[in-house]
Amino acid sequence: MFRTATSLGVAAVPEGLPTVAVTTLALGLARMRREHVIVRQLAAVEALGSVQVLCLDKTGTLTLNRMTVASVELGLSMFQVDQGKLVSAEGHSVSPDSPDLQQLLLLSVLCSEVKIEQAQGLYVLSGSPTESALVQLALDTGMDAKARRIAHPRVEMQRRAHARSYMTTLHETQDGVLLAVKGRPCEVLALCSFYLRDGQRRPIGEQERAQIDADNQRMAGRALRVLGFAYDDRSSPQEESPQGLVWLGLVGMEDPTRVGAKDVIAQFQRAGVHTVMITGDQSATAQAVGQQIGLANGGGKLEIVDSTTLDSVDAHVLEALTQRADVFARVSPAHKLQIVRALQRSGLVVAMTGDGINDGPALKAADVGIAMGVAGSSAAREVADVVLEDDDLRSLVRAIEQGRTIYDDIRKAVHFILATNLSEILYTFVSVSRCDDEPLSPFQLLWINLLTDVLPELALAMQPSEVNVLETPPRHPAQPMFNKTDALRIALEGTVITGSALSAYLWTAQRAGMGPRARTVGFTSLTLAQLLHAVSARSETPYHFRSRTLCA
Repeated sequence: MFRTATSLGVAAVPEGLPTVAVTTLALGLARMRREHVIVRQLAAVEALGSVQVLCLDKTGTLTLNRMTVASVELGLSMFQVDQGKLVSAEGHSVSPDSPDLQQLLLLSVLCSEVKIEQAQGLYVLSGSPTESALVQLALDTGMDAKARRIAHPRVEMQRRAHARSYMTTLHETQDGVLLAVKGRPCEVLALCSFYLRDGQRRPIGEQERAQIDADNQRMAGRALRVLGFAYDDRSSPQEESPQGLVWLGLVGMEDPTRVGAKDVIAQFQRAGVHTVMITGDQSATAQAVGQQIGLANGGGKLEIVDSTTLDSVDAHVLEALTQRADVFARVSPAHKLQIVRALQRSGLVVAMTGDGINDGPALKAADVGIAMGVAGSSAAREVADVVLEDDDLRSLVRAIEQGRTIYDDIRKAVHFILATNLSEILYTFVSVSRCDDEPLSPFQLLWINLLTDVLPELALAMQPSEVNVLETPPRHPAQPMFNKTDALRIALEGTVITGSALSAYLWTAQRAGMGPRARTVGFTSLTLAQLLHAVSARSETPYHFRSRTLCA
């Protein structure tokens, strides 16, 4: 009895479980690596399968981050850009020598941090895609951008800030200094008292402001990123207050969405993942992009939140807003972190994508920080848990699928271990309580433990994904691995395995008596029953089991 109890204790302990867990994680990471997904933090594997909200940075993630100027408002008139030429809807083109156009292009070149270099007779621009597109427009119209910068050296620069959504630069001129301003149209327009038309300054009234606002909304409705431009000629650098400026016009840039972005968003939504787009663009632009890629969860109306109001919102109201919103517009880096934390306070598992240095705090705070491997900065990759080598969101879909599969495979293995170990305990307990014979020798118990525990567990750890793994909602993080129904099912399976093996043992004992023959039949029946149970444990979905078995 002592030897049997000791052997049974060894058999009841799932010593193969650590091996199964490590093997399952290692195989899952290898599969993700083949899908161009690098997992830097092992804990992110389980979190990937539990993601409930996916916050997507628009530029560089949903779009290609390749800006080109598509539309220009100049002198309160709208023009489309065609191969470096400004053409109106009636087919009239703007002369490259137009003073209004020359002043707008000059500001595009001066109010910029883009580096302009020449290599083999061609211009090479290095800087942000937005500013590069503006400088490229000037180059396409024939302007010598480098010469203009030399003629107007920069004296001072103020970048965009959290409370100031425009950039200003001061430049020396022959008559004094030139103040150049570019940024969010509504804020730049508020600084202006005049507008330029046909080279003449004209007072700007409410009618002109309404027209500019309408043009801005029209361009944003075409999913264009819109910037406003203004300037002022000053007598000295001390006159730095940006007031009473001259409005030049609007420039709308298009950034094409990635191929297949709409299908990927639909896959996330079918998987029960709430997709949220976060962008610094104004609400109209964000709405147009969101509609293009089908971002409305459930196919309803897009819920858009202007993030400039988040600072004054109560914490409980903010949590409710973040759970409903599909798009956050006019977002700053501080707002990204605020949004992620509000979602987490609601008890949701949040994944955040990003590619820039400013995305670092939000990436680090999210349950799963996802950085872009190609367009992403090194700072973003360092703090991220997951890196997409090809910047393709389809790889993220497969990563979420693998995260869920890894968890499911570990769960299947644990389910199998509990049911089979329970059957060994019940088999020994019932046999000993009914007769004086030893039902299983210590060697047989240890052999069962080796043959029917470790090897089937490893096989279960290598199971492919369920056919509906991306059609079920994500697991809640507080949900236990097994609920009461699962516990009853495990008990029932252990009882069935015990009953079948015990029946064979007792039947043989009645015919041939207690002894080696009865123990051998019981041992063989128990082993075969557990191996057959490993086949049924491959899936909890009957349809999946049948289809996989038939295919095999």
